[in-house]
Amino acid sequence: MRIGLVAEVKWEVREVCRQLHMTLVDRDDQIWGGALNGHDVRLCLSGMIPTIAKDRVTRFLDNHVPELMISCGLAGALSPKVLVGDLIVQSLDSSLSTHAEQVLSKRGMAFHVGPLVTVSKPVLTPEARREVFASSQAIGVDMESQTIAELCRQRGIRCMAIKGVSDGIEDDLSPILGGFEVVHIPKIARHVLFSPSTWGLAIRMARQSYSAATNLGHGVWATLQGLH
Repeated sequence: MRIGLVAEVKWEVREVCRQLHMTLVDRDDQIWGGALNGHDVRLCLSGMIPTIAKDRVTRFLDNHVPELMISCGLAGALSPKVLVGDLIVQSLDSSLSTHAEQVLSKRGMAFHVGPLVTVSKPVLTPEARREVFASSQAIGVDMESQTIAELCRQRGIRCMAIKGVSDGIEDDLSPILGGFEVVHIPKIARHVLFSPSTWGLAIRMARQSYSAATNLGHGVWATLQGLH
């Protein structure tokens, strides 16, 4: 089976890359490759700029034509039941979500199966999250999963999203990310460097993101291992 993975940055799925000994196969489009139990696995690094990410994923789907696509990455919680470090699983294909449920339950990982909503700008405050929840009834929010799901639907490719929750419903990220249309790490780092009042929040965000990405990597790896 040809399996496609997509993540914004390699760091989010570092455990999968380590286990598969992935190597760079396309420098221009940031495609990494490996093999698992006879499956050909390709990872597309989409980056954090939505327009560039959509173009990269579109080319990836057209050129590599995976039979299964797993959208990986970090998400924010929209429900008080969803905690930092938990995983969120979503798929329109019930067999895929059931498979992930079984694997993650066996591993004793904290996860939720439910809808994700994709937005064009970061949702930073508790008030904004409650508004998004009220309008969508989703349990998590991200900036790419539903776009990827639609691209896959148009091509008849089975698709599943597995997301690690990096910020809780009560987290206010506006002191750090407020004013940024997209998550641009160098600019955000400069902003934090010259804003000592944000240092505590920045450290907590970094820890939460690390925890979420660690759990995400283990969850995706377990899901891949269980595929037949």
